[in-house]
Amino acid sequence: MSGTLSPSVQNLDNLCQKLALLCGSATPLELFELLAKTLHSLTQGQPVVLYRRLSTGNLRLAYCYPLESTLASHHALLAIRCYEDLATSDLQLYELKGEHEVWGYIGHPPAVHAGPDKWIQLLVDIASQRLLLLKAERIAARHSGLKSLRRLLSRDIKRLTSIDDILQHHGASWCDIFQAEGIALAYQGDLHCFGECPSKHQLFHQLQQLNQQNTHDEIIELHGSCQGGLAAPLSVAHAPLGWLLLFRQQPLLPALVADATLQDVLSYWLPQEASMIIELADDLAVTITAQEVVHLNRQLTKTNQRLEGLAHTDPLTKCWNRYYTELVIEDLIHSSVSFAMLMFDIDDFKNINDTYGHAIGDDILCDIAQLVQETLRADDHLGRWGGEEFVVISKELDQDASLKLANRLCRCVEQHTFSIADQLTVSIGLTRLKPGDQPRQLFERADQGMYLAKMAGKNQVFVC
Repeated sequence: MSGTLSPSVQNLDNLCQKLALLCGSATPLELFELLAKTLHSLTQGQPVVLYRRLSTGNLRLAYCYPLESTLASHHALLAIRCYEDLATSDLQLYELKGEHEVWGYIGHPPAVHAGPDKWIQLLVDIASQRLLLLKAERIAARHSGLKSLRRLLSRDIKRLTSIDDILQHHGASWCDIFQAEGIALAYQGDLHCFGECPSKHQLFHQLQQLNQQNTHDEIIELHGSCQGGLAAPLSVAHAPLGWLLLFRQQPLLPALVADATLQDVLSYWLPQEASMIIELADDLAVTITAQEVVHLNRQLTKTNQRLEGLAHTDPLTKCWNRYYTELVIEDLIHSSVSFAMLMFDIDDFKNINDTYGHAIGDDILCDIAQLVQETLRADDHLGRWGGEEFVVISKELDQDASLKLANRLCRCVEQHTFSIADQLTVSIGLTRLKPGDQPRQLFERADQGMYLAKMAGKNQVFVC
């Protein structure tokens, strides 16, 4: 390309001033505006269009200048969607270099009188370097913010019990960092939203398309009913879990929103913003997985407690079962704690089952267990030995106190009104731990005492 400089940049000082302004750009949009205006001047007023290259290879419109004349006379330039469209156009193109690959392309129709190619290329190269620096600055600032939020998120894993809790506590901070109006998290078929998002019907339709496209390793800028959204995959160890979606209401070129024909080619996000969102998606994937582990551990603890209870508890009467009663007595024998053991049997229980049926018999067993539990001290324990036989363990009671307890149990049962007409009584065998006792000896003495109580007329206590 050859020719003379236009009046606005016809000397080196003026060009240096333009380069200095490019180098001082505070934001990517300010950089695009300065670069486009300068190229517009260098090309004798040709429209300048800037396209961002997506990870998929497609292109999105990031900036154009001047807006009104480009819309009116060069509408086709705004609808370019891929490099093949660029290659077949008549645009004079320049690459904007990224850190590892082409960030995007800036171009203009050929000008009759344009500035020298070397000056235009210099401007584009300076703009690429400034874009890299702005990206690094923005990433550093957002890294700092995300690092702080990551610590908060890690702290809240056990405190917050659901994805909705996470969004309510942290959604506003994430929207602030990414200048977004809404966040949606899709996980295991459920959708959780914060702020301004498309309808759930629109979101589910968009998610269906994302999953069908099998793009779980890419960041996708959305279009159609979810225009303005950016989707980042949630994954742990390369296993897809769902999607993180952030939404903006304004594209990089807000004035183009009114043109319905350009909706699908407008860009709402810059590449450096997209790369930062994947970090948030990774944090959320780990947090949600960790939260599930915490939840499962809690459920497992509850299940283990329930199983432990079932292992210790008689399912009918809800007092200790025989297995656990034997364990406790064995532990007490090997300790220095003195205790008395009462074994009692419901008198004539077979007649109750034969007369009223086993269902009523079960009710009687439950009533007896509850009545005895209410009569015992807090440090006494009741276990079902089998059938209609029960065992009471009473710690730190001497012979007289143990006998009083046993007689009190006899009277409570005798005086209680049960659901049947017959009066119920119990026969109790009482024994206390003796030096050198083994569990078997203790049970044999209590059983012998209960047998003697029955032989003596029932509804009484016999000490062995």
